[in-house]
Amino acid sequence: MSITEVHERVRWSHFSSDSSNFILREGQPAMRSIRVKLPLLLLANTILALASPLFAGDAIPEPITGSRQSRDPSAPDVDGAGFLEPEETSPDVVPINYAVGEPNEALPPAPAGDNLVADLIKRLNNVEDQLKKRDAADKKTADAAARKFTVRPFGRVHIDAVSFRQDSDNRATVGPALSGIDFRRARFGLEGEGFDTFFYRFDVDFASLDSNSNNTLSSNKRPVVVDAYFDTMNLPVVGNVRVGRFREPFGLDRLDSTHDLPFLERAISTNALVPFRNIGVMGFDCNDSETRTWSYGVFTENSNAYGEELPLSGGIAFTGRTTWLPYYDELAEGRYLAHLGASYSYRVATNHLARFGTTPEVVIKQDTPITLLQTPRFVNTPIINMLDYHVAGVEALTTMGSLSIQAEYQFVSGNQINNPNLFFHGGYVEAMYFLTGENRNYNRKLGIHQAVQLHNNFFRVKTDEGIQTGWGAWEATARVSTLDLNSQNINGGRLTDMTVGMNWYYTTRSRVMFNYIHAFLDAKGLNKTATNSGADIFAVRYQWSF
Repeated sequence: MSITEVHERVRWSHFSSDSSNFILREGQPAMRSIRVKLPLLLLANTILALASPLFAGDAIPEPITGSRQSRDPSAPDVDGAGFLEPEETSPDVVPINYAVGEPNEALPPAPAGDNLVADLIKRLNNVEDQLKKRDAADKKTADAAARKFTVRPFGRVHIDAVSFRQDSDNRATVGPALSGIDFRRARFGLEGEGFDTFFYRFDVDFASLDSNSNNTLSSNKRPVVVDAYFDTMNLPVVGNVRVGRFREPFGLDRLDSTHDLPFLERAISTNALVPFRNIGVMGFDCNDSETRTWSYGVFTENSNAYGEELPLSGGIAFTGRTTWLPYYDELAEGRYLAHLGASYSYRVATNHLARFGTTPEVVIKQDTPITLLQTPRFVNTPIINMLDYHVAGVEALTTMGSLSIQAEYQFVSGNQINNPNLFFHGGYVEAMYFLTGENRNYNRKLGIHQAVQLHNNFFRVKTDEGIQTGWGAWEATARVSTLDLNSQNINGGRLTDMTVGMNWYYTTRSRVMFNYIHAFLDAKGLNKTATNSGADIFAVRYQWSF
């Protein structure tokens, strides 16, 4: 066997189309095979290179036995020929005659060469067989797991401390806003997957209590159902389908998780105008490149915190959202991106009644001797006799490394019964900057934000080299939001909030938030004798999740 044939056997027996090592097949970890076999292949080639003279069959160039003379001009120039033969040959040089394909008698025979190569090939094949068996076992384990439903517990706790400073006009207009400390959220739930096709989520809140139209909390303090839905994934045409109680697909601020929001509460325009959780059916999906998302569904129009809508009289909503990612830095994994989106909802009012209002971007329960109240709504419409109404919004987001800028505009156009059509509107602009270099993470499949990944958690420990400290992540925030609930015969008031804050993430799942809010209120519609008023609000939140 020639050395060339040996090399070919080693090379092609492991890189041919029949080999599974370097061809990516579905469900096969090819890189693991490469990492295991590549060192063996390098070792085999090294041994073959060192043992080359021991094998017969390859022609070895004949040594030049004399001095090369100058070119003979009269000699033919073919393939480098044309050199004169040496005039003399040294008597000490003994020509060696090498014959192609015959043993070299000047060197000792090496009968073990073929056995060495065969042994290497056998060992490499054994490694390949073992990897195939391991992959088959892994696949069997994964298939068995896919036939079962997984269960993952999760939860979150938000504790708020709030201090209000109202001027006299503000107190006279909206009533006293009491300071205090409160559990804003205390949630526990379960989620999981099954059969590689289904996903479910169910969680309840033990801190939030249902409120009526007068902002008085429900006397029955049963836990509030937050999410309770079941997803069927990867269906033809529609993609994914969700059934249950969940957030309607409308707006970026509304769909971002409360645990990932850069402020204590969502913007006032979002809280007052944008639909929230209801019972319904929704389809959602994204394109293959994950640059576009779409979601659409049909929902009850205004169910309470327990998913109830009683008595039911015509309340129904059709809601949809689409987003576009015109720019996304793949190499930086979304550290630089641009996002655009639009949402729309057509809603037939339950019992033909509707109401809009909100607090100034902070909510705290206030236990008084008379009843249990929440922070008063600074803007609030009366109950409106409304046949149906439209809600629409546009959104934009850009992330430039540690800096993110986000904005939305939303409006409601309502068809009153026996009164002119209404138009309420509002919006916000907010900016966030990580002083420690992190960036907000973006979920391309859903077109929303997700948890921030920290460069370092907070820690302070004593080591042999002294005290070592990690500072976590620090984020500065600012927002301006506005809401106008005055239209035609309805005077709900105008509110503008200016908020600045600082967030300290000491782990990915834990942080402390500081917000200062100044609320400018024009509430002449609420109280004809009222003038412009204001309130200063200082709020701190401690939150963690698992």
